[in-house]
Amino acid sequence: MTQPTPVTVRTLLLCIAACVPLRPACAATPPVVDSASIVRSLSAPQVSTRGFVVEERPETPAPATASGGRISLDIRFGNDSNRLTPAATAQLAQLGAALNSTTLAHTRFLIAGHTSATGDPRHNQELSESRARSVRSYLVDHYGVDARRLEAAGFGASRPLPQYPGSAVQQRRVEVSALPGNP
Repeated sequence: MTQPTPVTVRTLLLCIAACVPLRPACAATPPVVDSASIVRSLSAPQVSTRGFVVEERPETPAPATASGGRISLDIRFGNDSNRLTPAATAQLAQLGAALNSTTLAHTRFLIAGHTSATGDPRHNQELSESRARSVRSYLVDHYGVDARRLEAAGFGASRPLPQYPGSAVQQRRVEVSALPGNP
């Protein structure tokens, strides 16, 4: 019977390294915000003149920033393009379900594209507009959201998130805000 040839540690590590794809930290798949959370964030706040309701705070913070009929979603695009990534389509499935919910069915929304401060400001402005239109088109084409309910606008790097550097990946985002009036 033949004895197996001993494999050196170095050879073994090289084989493993060749088989395991390495991904940069910024390319990690972002968490997907569920449609119920999106509906809660985009719904008009319930105003009560008598009494109050105390709600338990969640133990973990929500993965998206939401306040007053607005939610910021981590919708990823190809580098320097308006092409949606598979991670973006997963998030847009939840957004499409939320926008089609009975709670939000008669509400208009602004889809606002934002970029980081890296690069030419004019190019970033055009890219943010193109990305917002891409999200709008995807929601209309794939989820049947009435196009009259969705406005798309780009803001380039003019409205940065203050807690992150201007060049941070978190600046590259799409915000959805409820608008006044019916479609």
